Amino acid sequence: MSPAIDAPPPGRLTPGRRVLLLTILIFLAPVLVGGSLYIFGWRPTKMANHGELIQPPKALAFGELAGEVRTRTAGKWLLLIAGEGPCETACTELAEQSRAIQVSLNRDMGRLARIVLTAAPTAALRDLQTRQPDLMLVAPPASWQPTLQAGSRHRFYVVDPAGNLMMQYAPEAEAKGVRADLERLLKHSWIG
Repeated sequence: MSPAIDAPPPGRLTPGRRVLLLTILIFLAPVLVGGSLYIFGWRPTKMANHGELIQPPKALAFGELAGEVRTRTAGKWLLLIAGEGPCETACTELAEQSRAIQVSLNRDMGRLARIVLTAAPTAALRDLQTRQPDLMLVAPPASWQPTLQAGSRHRFYVVDPAGNLMMQYAPEAEAKGVRADLERLLKHSWIG
């Protein structure tokens, strides 16, 4: 006959049980805190992005673009410059900034295409396109205008490789903020 092992009385916490419960509590605490914050609607006061996320993203009809533009932008993130009216000085400066943003992405610069939506490009914009052949000047498709809601001043927009308008910037947005957002998007994106 083997000796009997004394079992602890029911309801008593042994040191082994305390360690087990403490370990379970350590792993469950972040889930419980995060879940309760979500349920009660807490949101951080400051977001990490510099632009405004468009919730939900809006699909742009890429079938309306010319074949060459569709081919050159297939599977790429797009940095659009759009606004109502002609693309004049401020718009041309945005186009120049878009090149600096693209080049600063280093090895990811090939994942980004740049488009200026304008029906009547100015001479300065045509000259810029001559110096930067990857800059595309495209007449804005009619169906895009209600989706973009561009306003009178030109601004940056970001379109994902699936053709969804997902971020917009204020007309006075700084290029380094746009670059930081694009760098973060490209780092964490599996598409494009």
